[in-house]
Amino acid sequence: MSEMNYELYMDTAVLAGKIMLESNAETYRVEETVTRILNLTELTMIDALALTTGLIATLDSPDMEAITVVKRISTRSTNLGNITRVNDISRRVTSGVISIEEAYAQLNTITGKTYNEWFQSIALIGFIQAIAIMYKGGFPEFIALIPISIAVAIIRYYGGRWRVTSFIVDMIASFMIALITYFMSVIMPVSISEDIMIISAIMPLLPGTALTNGVRDIFRGDYMSGGAKMLEALLIAIFVAIGIGSGLVLGGRLFG
Repeated sequence: MSEMNYELYMDTAVLAGKIMLESNAETYRVEETVTRILNLTELTMIDALALTTGLIATLDSPDMEAITVVKRISTRSTNLGNITRVNDISRRVTSGVISIEEAYAQLNTITGKTYNEWFQSIALIGFIQAIAIMYKGGFPEFIALIPISIAVAIIRYYGGRWRVTSFIVDMIASFMIALITYFMSVIMPVSISEDIMIISAIMPLLPGTALTNGVRDIFRGDYMSGGAKMLEALLIAIFVAIGIGSGLVLGGRLFG
């Protein structure tokens, strides 16, 4: 096997790990995937370390110079579809169904977003409205929630396009949720449940995936990545709480 082939195996493994980390996969799962691909080289020293914000992989043996790659992970969003696709490619290349060249080519076709931004915005609006129904919200809550869900979708849409920090986007969105909820409760001719509306609207903002993955990483002994994800979840929750609180205070002053 030539030196160039070693580099191809490394590039393939790191690309797979990068996609998984950017899709919010658990760090232990990323390390397993990278290690399995690198094991195909049958070299004596193979190491992979996945962190929330980075990936390090090393190939080494007495007969060659070590190959070490450090990849910075700057953006993350939950994408279970991409994780599934990477896992499928990894299983097929390690079982010999496809070659390493084919695996690398297929990984390069995986994009960050499975659906376009408009489709995601429509799905977000539908999700918020469905949550209200699940929490036994009536027709008045469903109607009053429409401008709120549209506002959340617009804020997240432009926040993503302008690359605004997720914490700030969530705080602005939660602020608008509280403010519009207070306004709708004043202008609606019938009584509505503000609690159901606020809870339904903030559901897409809550850090459920980060919290779950953080706990799982900690239980597996990966305290650095687990702690980072737990801290991320805590910060998101704090910013959402700040947005809701300030929105309710301003709403009370403006419409109370």
